Amino acid sequence: MDFITLTIGEISTSIKTGKTPATKDSLNFENGDVEWYTPSDFNTPKILESSQRKITKYAIENGAVVHEKNSILITCIGDIGNAGLIENDSSSNQQITSVKVNENIVIPEFFLYWVKANKTKLQNYSNKAVIAILNNRKLKSIPISIPKDLQIQYKIVTILNKTSGLIQKRKRSIELLEQLNNSQFLEMFGDPVFNKKDWEVNTLKKVINKIDAGWSPVCEKESRTLNDEWAVLKQGAVSRRVFNPEENKLLPKNIEIKKSITAQKGDLLFSRKNSKEYVGSTAYVYEEYVKLLLPDTIFNLRYDREIISPIYLEYLFNDNNFRIVIQSIRSGAASSMPNISQSKLLDLEIPVPDIDLQNRFEKIVLEIYEKKKKVNDSLMLLEELFQSTIQRAFNGQLNFNVSVEVDALLNEINIEEKNDLSLITQDIAYLQNFVDRLNEQDFENQELYDKAKHVAFQLLKEKEENRRIEQEYSESAKSIKVVIK
Repeated sequence: MDFITLTIGEISTSIKTGKTPATKDSLNFENGDVEWYTPSDFNTPKILESSQRKITKYAIENGAVVHEKNSILITCIGDIGNAGLIENDSSSNQQITSVKVNENIVIPEFFLYWVKANKTKLQNYSNKAVIAILNNRKLKSIPISIPKDLQIQYKIVTILNKTSGLIQKRKRSIELLEQLNNSQFLEMFGDPVFNKKDWEVNTLKKVINKIDAGWSPVCEKESRTLNDEWAVLKQGAVSRRVFNPEENKLLPKNIEIKKSITAQKGDLLFSRKNSKEYVGSTAYVYEEYVKLLLPDTIFNLRYDREIISPIYLEYLFNDNNFRIVIQSIRSGAASSMPNISQSKLLDLEIPVPDIDLQNRFEKIVLEIYEKKKKVNDSLMLLEELFQSTIQRAFNGQLNFNVSVEVDALLNEINIEEKNDLSLITQDIAYLQNFVDRLNEQDFENQELYDKAKHVAFQLLKEKEENRRIEQEYSESAKSIKVVIK
């Protein structure tokens, strides 16, 4: 591939930094005219979802910045380098800068993927202040290597779009499984605030034997890199209502451990001090971990297993309506971080359904958890493949003669034996090409097609956690198709 190196300033027709409207009336307005974005909206790998917030013509007329459709929005303050493509004229706060590229030089989606692949590079061009800032002058100066041929850019985007689409499919599957848990909770127990099923109501102290509080020493800035290193969990370990062991800070090696309360499988962790949005968040620990100390901002609720299911409590405390009840017992000045004391938490009244019903719910959640693990393993593999593909694409190492390469690999297949298929399955471009052509029976001779079918049978027989393809019914084709799992 013939690459040229230009700067972001040279490939763009417009670079604009957003601006927050002067009055709050301009935001969150039902009849607003232009979509409004903040860094929290960067939740998809490609095109930004339509924002539910809009600003009015009044805001536009009074200085709000409008980013043109097909621009790439980039976070340039704080967590620099998150990016998304907008399909409509939009606006944003000052943490976001838009780049409108010259489409005679570079395809917008190509530039979007380049930003995602070079997030660290953008961060290195920012200042080194407490809050990192990448100003427009620095942004314009960043060099970018691109294929001169727009058709090559289109081919790269097509391959990356396929992988990106599969990643979104996996993420959506995980979301749907979690929604299934939430709907199951409401179906079995009803709304916990209204308690129309007339469950017995008790204070939390009736079902909790003890509350353990952690310890917050001064730690290193970085997280631990090895599982046998001691570390202290951050508040973020439970803030999202799912236990995240990666949210930790390494404990200095020379410090004496004064309070060894660690996160163990089966623990129920409660964020007793956090921001207003996250205080009261609760997470059950589903796996075994070692040497992860609890901070003093997280309670470990020692539940009575004969009366209460920890997973029932997890879903109760994280229920959107019941969270309002929990938030009502927090204390703290408006300028400080809210806190929930042990005494107020223990006096909290909760519905306590029959333990057998709680245990049935727990069994359902654990079964779905195992399914989510398998989907998540597939997601992690796809994300690794995506990163590998995106790096090769921007280093000029992506092979576009994929069909020829796949045919060469198929020619080496022995239909009498079990073959090593890693060269096909570990490259998403190869695997996608193989699947597409298998469904269309698009092979130059019968021998190659027979080898392709042998490969498919072998892949379908893999253990579920290792399986890369599966069969599903295509409504449009009225037939069974092979798809990437």
